[in-house]
Amino acid sequence: MRVTSRDGTPGRISSTERPRRPWLLPASVWRWRVAGTAGVLLYLAQDAFDLRWEWLAQLQTIDEFKYATGLCLLSYVGWQWWLFYARLKRRNLRTLLSWHQRMGAAAPLFFYIHSVETGFGYLAVLSWIFLGNLLVGVVSPLGIRINNRYYTASWGTLHVTLAAVTTILVLFHAYIAVYYK
Repeated sequence: MRVTSRDGTPGRISSTERPRRPWLLPASVWRWRVAGTAGVLLYLAQDAFDLRWEWLAQLQTIDEFKYATGLCLLSYVGWQWWLFYARLKRRNLRTLLSWHQRMGAAAPLFFYIHSVETGFGYLAVLSWIFLGNLLVGVVSPLGIRINNRYYTASWGTLHVTLAAVTTILVLFHAYIAVYYK
């Protein structure tokens, strides 16, 4: 393969001098994005086609199990807000962002353990917003290397707004679940 080297002379690409392709991300980044997207799609497919593990559906009818998994899910949602808090305090975010993204990819599994169906009424709205926000997280401008200021600002606003609505609905759901039992 004939190329021009950095100093302008013709040459070959050595193993240490590869052309830069900024749109390519390391596999570790894409792995979590693919896992998160697959988790959301599998959750929605099993709900649409009424496929489920009956043993898990039976467990989810036990109040103590619902409360325990609900508390875990509520803790998860609260923990995801730690990134927002850290940004406000201008702390080092590299490690925290990595954990935020990995935990986001695992969210469909946590959600499935709590509920094998999206529900009705406000629970359906909560489910769709929660799962939709996970898909919004997958197209993070940091992850797909988009440097457009409009996209970055719009994405951030949408992601945080959906997270806030999710949190409000989760707290409302927790209140209803505890108050009416």
